[in-house]
Amino acid sequence: MDSFFENMQRRKVDMNSKPIITFKNVSKTYTLYKNDRARFKSLFIKPRNPVTHKALDNISFEIRRGEAVGIMGDNGGGKSTLLKHVTGVTFPDEGEIEVNGMVAALLELTAGFVLEMTGRENIRLKGYILGLNDDEIDEIEQNVVDFAELGVYIDQPVRTYSSGMKMRLGFAINVNISPDILVIDEALAVGDASFKAKCKAKIRQIIETGVTVLYVSHNATSVEEICERSIFLKKGKLMFDGPTREAHLIYLIDKRKSQIDKRKEKIAELNKVIESATDDMLLTTERESLEKHYEKIEEFKREIADYEASLEEFRKSYYNGKKAEDKESDDAQTNEENTKA
Repeated sequence: MDSFFENMQRRKVDMNSKPIITFKNVSKTYTLYKNDRARFKSLFIKPRNPVTHKALDNISFEIRRGEAVGIMGDNGGGKSTLLKHVTGVTFPDEGEIEVNGMVAALLELTAGFVLEMTGRENIRLKGYILGLNDDEIDEIEQNVVDFAELGVYIDQPVRTYSSGMKMRLGFAINVNISPDILVIDEALAVGDASFKAKCKAKIRQIIETGVTVLYVSHNATSVEEICERSIFLKKGKLMFDGPTREAHLIYLIDKRKSQIDKRKEKIAELNKVIESATDDMLLTTERESLEKHYEKIEEFKREIADYEASLEEFRKSYYNGKKAEDKESDDAQTNEENTKA
């Protein structure tokens, strides 16, 4: 399969090294408001019986320098909230987070620009925010300008930029600061096809240097190509942390089971309608819907069986291979110690 991550060499990671990212019992709860007026009012008056959403629920994990880790799960699972904690956009209500290194985030690329300042001035501002000094900013400035391909607009106020131009500048800044941690969230919509190809090539170049990567995508193939390890989140909870293929299969099984539960709820609702109807002639549509739900459930059950078989096969192959690899490593270490003795 032709992919910009094709043939990427897996990196050796020292799992005994100090973690570059640590989450320890991290929880984050948001209060939901009906509108902006209610949000503003809450600054002065504590709302009664507020509606809350727990975006992260007692999350713990460690990531070593050089690891590429996928973050997967449905919308609302907590993926974006987790990334915002890594980048320092938001902070936990409970728990501890430690990030040891400079973070480049390909998330909200246009965030943080001062619209009245020029593109070039925003490069310097962004550099200062990221902790770079003047010499370091001078070193990367021309690389950012060249990569963004904004021409004379680089010295025009950012308020005159189109949304695409702002995204180009934001992307160019983040990929040229030599980050320790690269955070990538979903597809890159930063221009025409040729510029997108240029962006992907730059990401590949950064990844191949051994930068720590957190990667979110609904494209499971690309996650498996880049990440040996993945974290699966569901409703703010960490459901699995391990090999990406295993995480993906567990996610698919869980998703299909959830879809079956939703179909069963629909079936229960339709049965109530059918049972309470006085004229069966008016229930043709309901009966057809009922039949489709039953068919879909059977389809999901077959898919679950296939996923479970693949999961069992993967686990058998992967973990037996790991045992053999660990034994070979232990034998080599023993031989080395005997030689020294």
